[in-house]
Amino acid sequence: MAKKSSFNLFYLIGMIAVVAGSFLPIIRISLGILGKIDFTIVDAFKDLSNLDSWLALLMFVAAAVGIILCFVKVSNASMLKTVCLLASIVLGLIFFARGNFFKDWFKITGFGFYIILAGWVIGLIVFVLIINLTGMLPLVQELRKQRKLLKEILDEEE
Repeated sequence: MAKKSSFNLFYLIGMIAVVAGSFLPIIRISLGILGKIDFTIVDAFKDLSNLDSWLALLMFVAAAVGIILCFVKVSNASMLKTVCLLASIVLGLIFFARGNFFKDWFKITGFGFYIILAGWVIGLIVFVLIINLTGMLPLVQELRKQRKLLKEILDEEE
């Protein structure tokens, strides 16, 4: 079984990839004869008047908070890091879905999108491995306790 610190390192790499990918061109927006512009997180900071900018900004902030949680000692850090990862993914998917992104995604994706996607995949792999290898989910632990209690009750009846 891998050490918890190596999971932390891979989670950190995934979240750094999301933050770094946000500064690279995420989407290329065609302006017809005027050319193309690239949307980055810097553009979201410049114009907070629309929902897309807020979604991109919150996706970035969730990943940044996940990075900070790797270095700060807080109770339930693993749960908070999971919330940051899932919030980043959900906000990012909403951001991409709002602009008909999935319809023509090969044409409009920038390099930053692929870096963000790689970060999400790394984070999800770490999340799944932690659940499977350490059983950190409270629900799994509670189910184990209930199963053990039920087994003891059934053994007493025999």
